[in-house]
Amino acid sequence: MKKEIIKANMVVFIASFCTMVIELVAGRIMAPYVGVSLYTWTSIIGVVLAGISIGAYLGGLLADRFPMPATLGWLLFLSGIGAFTISPLTNLLGTAQFNTTLIMRILLLTAFIFFIPSCILGMISPVVVKLTLSNLAKTGRSGRTP
Repeated sequence: MKKEIIKANMVVFIASFCTMVIELVAGRIMAPYVGVSLYTWTSIIGVVLAGISIGAYLGGLLADRFPMPATLGWLLFLSGIGAFTISPLTNLLGTAQFNTTLIMRILLLTAFIFFIPSCILGMISPVVVKLTLSNLAKTGRSGRTP
């Protein structure tokens, strides 16, 4: 049981680490197309946090409907695909002309490129929690009786 929890912790740690790497690298990725400004970083942080939040919600729904290790495997696979789509999407959309303000262009580019990967990575934690919990009645307790 202890080894399963350690493995679960490692999966969540790596997924969260990958999300942070994507968020930090996003500034460098966006710089040639929209520059590095307060608007760029605000957009990146907002889009990634929105992706994590919506992903956690969707991951909870997914974990309740399909509580099996295969669900986690597919999420890990899809998160890798999502991360690999960042570069081609940046090349494709970075030079596209949007008939909007610069702030809206930054937000749109950031959302199109980084929302889906961060959303899929956000779905991993609830699935891991669902798979590792053996007794919902004892969830959150420290082991002491009240």
